[in-house]
Amino acid sequence: MPAISPRLGSRLFSWPAIAFALLVAQAVLSLTLKQGPILVAFCEITYLLLLLLASGVAAVNAVRSRQTIRLFWLFLAGAFGLWALVPCSWFYSVVLHGKIPAFLFDNPPLFLHIVLMMAAVASRPHLRLPSHRPYRATFNFLVLLFVWVFAYAYLLFPYQYGSQPSAMILRFEGLYFTENLLLLGVLGMVIFRSQPPWKSIYSHLFAASALYAFGSLAANVVWALKDPSGDLTGTSFPAARGLIGMVFTAAISWFVWIGLQGQRLAPQLAQTVQLDTTDTTYSSVLAMLAVLAVPIVGVWELFRTDEPFGTHEIRLFLVMVAGVVLAVAVFIQDYLANREFTSDVSVAHDRLRLAMESSKSTGWDWNLKTGQNIWFGDLGTIFGIEGDSYLPGEQEFYERVHPDDRERVSKALADAMQNQKPYAAEFRVVRADGTIRWVTDRGKFYYAANGNPERALGIGLDVTERKQAEEARLQKEAELRKTEHLAKVGAWQWDPEKDTVTWSEELYRIAGLDPNQPAPNYKEHPKLYTAESWKRVQNAVEEALRSGAPYELDLEMVRPDGSTRWLIARGEAKRDDTGRVVQLRGTVHDITERKRAEDAMRESEERFRLVSNTAPVLIWMSGTDKLCTYFNKPWLDFTGQSIESQVGNGWAEGVHAEDLQKCLNTYTQAFDKREDFRMEYRLRRHDGEYRWILDIGVPRFNPDRSFAGYIGSCMDVTERKLAEEALSNVSSRLIEAQEQERTRIARDLHDDINQRLALLAIELERLKMDVPDLSVELLSRVDELRKYTADIASDIQALSHQLHSPRLEYLGVVAAMRGFCQEFGEKQKLEIDFKSHDLPTPVPSDISLCLFRVLQEALHNAAKHSGAKHFVVQFWGTPGEIHLTICDTGMGFDLGAAMKGRGLGLVSMQERVRLVNGTISIASKLTRGTEITVRVPVKVVATNETKPAGVNLAFSRAG
Repeated sequence: MPAISPRLGSRLFSWPAIAFALLVAQAVLSLTLKQGPILVAFCEITYLLLLLLASGVAAVNAVRSRQTIRLFWLFLAGAFGLWALVPCSWFYSVVLHGKIPAFLFDNPPLFLHIVLMMAAVASRPHLRLPSHRPYRATFNFLVLLFVWVFAYAYLLFPYQYGSQPSAMILRFEGLYFTENLLLLGVLGMVIFRSQPPWKSIYSHLFAASALYAFGSLAANVVWALKDPSGDLTGTSFPAARGLIGMVFTAAISWFVWIGLQGQRLAPQLAQTVQLDTTDTTYSSVLAMLAVLAVPIVGVWELFRTDEPFGTHEIRLFLVMVAGVVLAVAVFIQDYLANREFTSDVSVAHDRLRLAMESSKSTGWDWNLKTGQNIWFGDLGTIFGIEGDSYLPGEQEFYERVHPDDRERVSKALADAMQNQKPYAAEFRVVRADGTIRWVTDRGKFYYAANGNPERALGIGLDVTERKQAEEARLQKEAELRKTEHLAKVGAWQWDPEKDTVTWSEELYRIAGLDPNQPAPNYKEHPKLYTAESWKRVQNAVEEALRSGAPYELDLEMVRPDGSTRWLIARGEAKRDDTGRVVQLRGTVHDITERKRAEDAMRESEERFRLVSNTAPVLIWMSGTDKLCTYFNKPWLDFTGQSIESQVGNGWAEGVHAEDLQKCLNTYTQAFDKREDFRMEYRLRRHDGEYRWILDIGVPRFNPDRSFAGYIGSCMDVTERKLAEEALSNVSSRLIEAQEQERTRIARDLHDDINQRLALLAIELERLKMDVPDLSVELLSRVDELRKYTADIASDIQALSHQLHSPRLEYLGVVAAMRGFCQEFGEKQKLEIDFKSHDLPTPVPSDISLCLFRVLQEALHNAAKHSGAKHFVVQFWGTPGEIHLTICDTGMGFDLGAAMKGRGLGLVSMQERVRLVNGTISIASKLTRGTEITVRVPVKVVATNETKPAGVNLAFSRAG
């Protein structure tokens, strides 16, 4: 309940005290002051102030309220304000000394304020009208108000100027008390039908009105009997009138308190308003009966002869005026009724149209006599027809029905018509654009007295979305069954109270039972499992029923044919709103194949471990994360470490520091590419000595071809490495001795033989000059000898340069290579395109000599065997490396056969490149030419333990 403001609460609690004080003052004055004017002044002023206060409080309540509650307080404010005119008559006559007819300030306000109070109650603020057009109730109220005014004018107005005031007072009181009794009757009916807090408001209003009604009756009777002149301010006004007036003070104070109570209960009053579902026919009938009473009274007045002629004329005039007013009222009522009916029909049509559009439905009205059919509603959705009504052709309905559904719909209509039963069908409608809509059609036939059908009404509902949802649901169920079958997962539910079990189709297959038979109940489950599995199931189920705990178990199921299946059973509890476990549900996963595969894998792993632990090689395995997961016993014996210290990256601690980074790079690069790898590194043995290891690794894959990691084997190749080192030293010394011998021979050829040949040529020239008498033939012979001698000298000089190039020594490798290509090309009649760039300065002498000898050997071999006339030589540098390529487009050759031959050219090139820590690759295919590629590191730290560079004849560098 909302909090009451301190100000309003103070008024509520202090108002009864104020009212009591006024009553006490009025009682004291009535007993002490026995003369009329002063007592009347106190009473009339008190009435005026209280009525104005009651009217003000009701007006404030009206401003703060809404709808019929506002109308209720407005009527009460008007009633109290009209009532306040009565005390004003005393103020006008006594204070202002005016003289006005008593009926203007006394009788009409008293009479009409009850009518307004009746209107306030009749507005029934505790109910909300279902329509926002309350003019029917307003019209009925105006008619009733007119009837009461007519009754007052007819019965009392002629006596205002009569000579018998007492009779007029008694007549007025009779009508006035009747009016008050009618108000009390209406209040009683409303109290009976209302709910709190309105019942409280109505009850207090009833009590205050009853107090006022009976007090007014007593006061007017005393007035008529004790003061026949009707002078309210005369000296003959008795003191008892003041005591009776205490009833008026109490009643009006009560009305003020009702207004204050309405302010306090305003939120509750607004929240408890209910929908008005009563029939307004009764109020309309009462209003019409009241209207009919007016002309009946007029006819009755025509035949009366006991009234004075003036009174008779006045009453007949009132009846005529009332007749005219009633005629106007009938016209207005008929106009309003017609307008309301038209509006209601329009609203009903709109509501029906909106309802059909929102529900995607259409109606049809079929006149079987004329054959006319009317379609209405949401025709666009179902038929694709624009508008909300349509007159189809005779056979158009069947033309729009799907061909596969026409016969079924026709039979349903004929059966319903013949057997006088409701029609129902579900079919497809094909729209003009080819769209298909599903429709559920319902209808009813109407028959004549002879049983012949005359009319049929029906409605069709678009259920396309429902059908699509059903199809989607069926498809999902089929997909779920297929998924369960593929995943070998079945579902189950169990009601512990009824011991009813529900299985999915896949669970029947897993258990080897017939899906057409009921699922075994819980009591029958022990025969489905081995004894040990059933015991674990029973314990898990009991715990789930007790605490709601889920479970997951590995179980062994026994099928009817005696075979067993391995399962993973999962279960969970379902609770009701009170938290009680009412159901268990879960899944069963058939893992028999996986279990068998795991057993086979376990057996295979055992065999693998047995083989690997007895093999004379070191074996390791790694997972997909590059971390090692297994080392065999020979590895552990070799390193003297435990398996725990080696898994992961622990094995790397035994690798020589100089080899570790290269070893890790080779491993990670091959791992990322899923490629085989070979590498050599030094591994610390259990005695602390580092031994050379040849490590060969290959990727592992699961049966589904998913990557599983790597497996590798290692062999101790220290002896081989020592032999290779010794051989390398011999090769190095042999090549060095060869170069020294080349230099010596080249020097001897250049400095000795070539010089002597030059002297021989000079001597032959001198011989020709010293013996001038020689014959022409001899002279020609001497010239030929001199020329031969010069050619031999030139060849010896060229041979000397090939054996030892002075350009290489003094001008550098680029000039030496360019000069050699030029001289060799000219001599062999070949076109050699030499290009060089980005080379370091200077190129180390050992590398220069190596690459120069490779170029010489390659061009000699190409010129001899390729048959090509054009060669391309490229010589360039990159950061840390020097590259040399020799390409031709000749015949090519078989590299394997060439390596097995007796020639030493390829072997010599490989050995020279190896000695400078470089790599050489030879790519050659028959008829497609040959390409020799050499890569040499510019800066190489040569040590006794440096790994020799290998040659990959498959055109990729070896590890």
